Amino acid sequence: MIKKVICFLLLISVFLLNVSAAYAAPGTICQTSILIDVKTGTILYENKSNQKMYPASLTKIMTAILVIEVGNLSDVITIDDDTPHEIAGSHIALEEGEILTLKDLLYAVMLPSANDAALALAKHYGGSEEKFVKIMNDRAKELGAYNTHFANPHGLHDPDHYTTAADLALIAKYAMENETFREIVGTDRYEIPPTNKKSETRYFVNLNRLIHNTSYNQIFVDGVYIDPTYEYATGIKTGYTPEAGNTLVASASKDGTDLIAVIMNGVSLEMYQDAHNLFNYGFREFESATLVSKNTFIQNIEIKNGDSKEISAIAESDFTALVKKDSKSKIESKVIIDDINLPLKKDDVVGKIEYKSDGKVIGTVNLITPTPVKSTLAENSNGNFFFTIIKNILKFAAILIAILAMLKIYNDFRIKLIRKKRKSRYNNN
Repeated sequence: MIKKVICFLLLISVFLLNVSAAYAAPGTICQTSILIDVKTGTILYENKSNQKMYPASLTKIMTAILVIEVGNLSDVITIDDDTPHEIAGSHIALEEGEILTLKDLLYAVMLPSANDAALALAKHYGGSEEKFVKIMNDRAKELGAYNTHFANPHGLHDPDHYTTAADLALIAKYAMENETFREIVGTDRYEIPPTNKKSETRYFVNLNRLIHNTSYNQIFVDGVYIDPTYEYATGIKTGYTPEAGNTLVASASKDGTDLIAVIMNGVSLEMYQDAHNLFNYGFREFESATLVSKNTFIQNIEIKNGDSKEISAIAESDFTALVKKDSKSKIESKVIIDDINLPLKKDDVVGKIEYKSDGKVIGTVNLITPTPVKSTLAENSNGNFFFTIIKNILKFAAILIAILAMLKIYNDFRIKLIRKKRKSRYNNN
């Protein structure tokens, strides 16, 4: 009997452990990693995400988005005499004087990770590699990637070329806002037609195995071995140098939820295993919740501007955030009102509502006025001044007429009384 009880307790313990593991944050293998919600930037998971690391070809995310923003896909680019001989690592064998379009070179940068194509683009659009790198670093700071410093546009190792998983998540989030960038990184394969220097078509496949997998190698996820391809993957970029290890910035979309995962310094296919676990965790444990809808009344605001007035404040837009399932009630909101001066036009911003989860701001929505609000002074200055004067004159005239009427009545009564007295005296005489 005792043995049966012990066995039963052991089975219950194993069951509870498995349930706990199924809903716990994922354990990652690679050295650093982070998982964020694309819409809000909310961090869903992180492991040493602010540790400085070598990015390898993840660098090309910044290179590509900068070039996309300033160029047109039909731009014609002629390869200079130096680029084919200056570069090492992965390449598409560009030749001196070869003519290609920006579109062809961008796909070469992002799918087969061609270092020569990245350098050619940097020179063409930056004027020189050095000038383009400065633009890269300036943009990184603008995006809040303060722990990032680029030394080249391709990612070949340089001790002064570093970033963090958190910074790369910011850069990738920004890049994925661009439709052209999204289309490129989600492409399975691409081909460059013959050029003035190449008589044959060049064929490429996406090196990101979440998107395109050509090997029989498998990864271990949720207790089983599976193909690295991820059903909901939408991008983005892989990278490798001996110093950086295997690196990956990945994106996935499911049921309206968009996630970005950054995994750095792994071995072999570990980065894909981490990506699967991170995405599965994000999609399983979090859900999209609409915290406020556009035009929702938030509160009345009392203001004083000559006359005391109360105005309504409504939400300027919808706000949807990715929150832990069953924890929507724990989201905190705080209304912050600006200094308000009348008059106000319709849709003028009068403040904001701020949302926090676990003490961290996850988003804000502007508060606006649904209708115009005028003050007395505003009415006078907007063409009603003459009307106000006339109104006051009429009030004064009415009072004056009333006084005159009363005086006339009094005077008539006094005259009537005097006449009556005179008549009485005359009759008595």
